[in-house]
Amino acid sequence: MVRTFCVFFFVSILLFTSAVCQKRECFSDEYLREEIKSNPRRMELLNQIERHVSNYEKSSSLRNDALVTIPVVVHIVYNDAAENISETQIQSQIDVLNKDFRRRNTDKTNIWPQGADCGIEFCLALQDPNGKSTNGISRTYSSSSSFATTGDNIKYTLRGGKDAWPADRYLNIWVCDITGTVLGYAQFPGGKAETDGVVIDYKVFGTGPNVTQGFHLGRTTTHEVGHWLNLKHIWGSSDCSTDDLVTDTPQSDAPNYGCAKGHWSCGSLDMIENYMDYSNDDCMNIFTSGQKSRMQSLFTSGGFRNNITKSNGCSLPPPAGSYCGKINIDITFDNYPSETTWEIKNDKGLVVLTSPKYVSAQKNTSIRIDTCLLSGCYTFTINDVYSDGMCCKYGNGSYKVTADAKIIATGGAFGKTISHNFCIVNAQPTCTDGIKNGNETAIDCGGTSCPVCPTCSDGIKNGNETAIDCGGPECKTCQGGNGNSGTNSGVLLTSYFETGWDNWVGGATDTERYKGDFSWEGDYSIKIRDNTGDESAMTSTELDLRGMVAVKIEFAFYAYSMEKDEDFWLMYHDGNKWNTLKAYVSEKDFFNNNFYEVTFLMDAAKYNFISKGKFRFQCDASTNADEIYIDAGKITGIPQGSRIKDAEKVISVGYYVGGENQISATDFGIFPNPANDQFIIQTEEDIQSLRILDMSGKLHSTHLFHDIHLKKVDITHLQPGIYFLNIQTEDKIISRKLIKR
Repeated sequence: MVRTFCVFFFVSILLFTSAVCQKRECFSDEYLREEIKSNPRRMELLNQIERHVSNYEKSSSLRNDALVTIPVVVHIVYNDAAENISETQIQSQIDVLNKDFRRRNTDKTNIWPQGADCGIEFCLALQDPNGKSTNGISRTYSSSSSFATTGDNIKYTLRGGKDAWPADRYLNIWVCDITGTVLGYAQFPGGKAETDGVVIDYKVFGTGPNVTQGFHLGRTTTHEVGHWLNLKHIWGSSDCSTDDLVTDTPQSDAPNYGCAKGHWSCGSLDMIENYMDYSNDDCMNIFTSGQKSRMQSLFTSGGFRNNITKSNGCSLPPPAGSYCGKINIDITFDNYPSETTWEIKNDKGLVVLTSPKYVSAQKNTSIRIDTCLLSGCYTFTINDVYSDGMCCKYGNGSYKVTADAKIIATGGAFGKTISHNFCIVNAQPTCTDGIKNGNETAIDCGGTSCPVCPTCSDGIKNGNETAIDCGGPECKTCQGGNGNSGTNSGVLLTSYFETGWDNWVGGATDTERYKGDFSWEGDYSIKIRDNTGDESAMTSTELDLRGMVAVKIEFAFYAYSMEKDEDFWLMYHDGNKWNTLKAYVSEKDFFNNNFYEVTFLMDAAKYNFISKGKFRFQCDASTNADEIYIDAGKITGIPQGSRIKDAEKVISVGYYVGGENQISATDFGIFPNPANDQFIIQTEEDIQSLRILDMSGKLHSTHLFHDIHLKKVDITHLQPGIYFLNIQTEDKIISRKLIKR
């Protein structure tokens, strides 16, 4: 099969391409001609971009070596199951892009010293154009069996394709069956926003066994994204009289195919290893410094793709229901500021915000605390140690609290303490706020006002699904299922607990199906507590494990009030006895008030895999107040001959957002919160270290401290959003929520 790519040229050099087009079936020259024909300004835009590149390369003041991260949305448009490629295959392509554009590919060589790390990375989008959570993948069934390289039908929903996400915020990649032998094409910078992006044939997207040999390493997409970032083919146009406008790539008279090592043309050795040639994937391995310069110029001030550097597509959106009402607390102190304290509690009685310790030097001064609170009801309480309020005997102090610009508390003469109740109401439209409210039948859908609810992505077995989010005529084919699927490989058990116990049973006294904030996904999880043997355990249905090389157990959990060295066990019954696979120990494997995701691999060489195997979670604690919440369980059988790629892990994935539910907030202050460029931790305790994590549990930075009590932390490196602060003291970890503006 002849490899054909998109070629972009200026009109001034299009005249040289006729022989190539006749020979190669290159549709891309015609694509550009049609753009210019339909839009007279298209040529001027190309020239403007080239002038910007020239200025960038000449002026050191314009240079910007900052890492650029590009949010990617992959639109899978399919007509049959083979075209609806897996998420694993999609992620493999993102991994290839990140390695190739950062020169971290393992097949790089030192043949060409001008090879460069281009300083460009890619992520599957975490936030869609409406600010809602996404995996960066859209899937669209189409009645079209393939898409021609003309007409752009793939890029419009009404034509059987899929509309683009905003091109100034995302790289759109459409994956489909392209008619004919073309493998991929891209739109050069300067074209229409609704068609801006890259189109790749599904047979050459990503890596793995389903990808066409010769083009099986994901370099088709690397090549096309190079076009999207202003790179031309390395040979320029057709012969030695044309060029790719890059000084450190040798001239070539034509494309190279296969792996034509040692090929000379135009008086020099051809750089057949360059991603912008036509070599096979296993021969490509390099971008040059000159190509890096062309690409990086797009992201500087005045560059065509500068806006994408400001996109929040790679940042997690605020969690569902996290509308934050603006809170202002204004305090004017009397003569004795150290007598004054205040706090805000939520409707569960948990402290969510509290005052620091004020000092005498603040007398007769005023301060303002700006923050925000999630939707819900709260109580603001202000106290005076000597029961004489803030006025009027020893000065003229006062307080005022506003919520969303509405005064909810004010005064000064109150004796020892006074409280004010108020609520934060989400004023956003109910169909876009990430909450099931109004007359919705699910989150942001159903009822009389919102779109019809999907059944293939809601985590519930409903509609005509045959299992959770799969089966039936509308959803993807199920792999395995709940309970014993009748096979001894694949997914054997999935449990989200939204509609019941999902093939688990619990003890009568110390387990329960729980609804609330300690559930990792959805509303429900299973709570186990205390240490009463079977009563403190949840046990799975019988599963057929015969013939497997291993079993992978995945789950999420949240720990509440588990004392140091208390634990819970993952267990397996082999027909004779219960075996403890793993004990998860408090303050060793986990800390209270955090969510964790766990993967455990069970090796057949160590355990007897039987036809009626059972699994169990059992709590080993001291009182009913010590609790573990189990959620999002999945048990997968790995058949003989499979390569085991997973690793055992326990990953912290977030702190409970509903308030400071376990640790008293009186000893720690985070100011300001929300914060812009920095915040301060004020405490009398010695802090050893601070970790800043996002909502997915990704660690963004670690800060080490000594023995001072006022800690200033720079956060200019963070994108706006909600983060968790894990503060390590000598004897505990304290978690706090931080909002970065």
